Amino acid sequence: MVSHEFRNPLNLISGTAQLLARSNDKLTAQKKQELLQRQKAAVNRLLELLDDVLTIGRAEIGKLEFNPAPLELEPFCHQLVTEMQIAAQEAYTITFVSPGEGSIAKMDKKLLQQILTNLLSTAIKSSPQGGTVSLELIHQANKAIFRVKDQGIGIPAKDRQRLFESFHRASNVGGIPGTGLGLAVVKQAVELHQGAIAVESEVGVGTTFTVTLPMDR
Repeated sequence: MVSHEFRNPLNLISGTAQLLARSNDKLTAQKKQELLQRQKAAVNRLLELLDDVLTIGRAEIGKLEFNPAPLELEPFCHQLVTEMQIAAQEAYTITFVSPGEGSIAKMDKKLLQQILTNLLSTAIKSSPQGGTVSLELIHQANKAIFRVKDQGIGIPAKDRQRLFESFHRASNVGGIPGTGLGLAVVKQAVELHQGAIAVESEVGVGTTFTVTLPMDR
């Protein structure tokens, strides 16, 4: 399953590179830019897959590191959403909502990035027809709450108990690509922060993941 997921973006990179080499003089500047953007998105997907595989491997042998440091949450989330929007197709709109309080939390930046990137990627994949995916940041006492919401296919009730197991995928994903590693990585990263994750979902309506992390772990 993992090798298949690696092969898809590699094939895309190879194909667009051959097209650029073979027809460079015939392509418009706009078409070249479009092909380069597709390559960049494929490279980012490969890097995410590598990170997920390494994270799961380290977690299984008890070597997953936790390195908290002061982090400005709003700028961090803004940047992440901007990068995800560039990589997403035009059919998707990714929004970020926050109280704008300029809060600084003590969290592991790399693990938080994996949490939010995987949840946003899952939301996008779960919305094959496009639509709006939202990330909301809420401050509550000494906790930061991250809420990722989509309007996609939803998760059947029978699949929710195994949702965070490695390689488990919901029974209604059909041909939607994925390895079933993303949510397992999210669970590991949330637990290292001594946080919690919850999911609400309705088939055909959408899914909301809520991650609650202490501000000063």
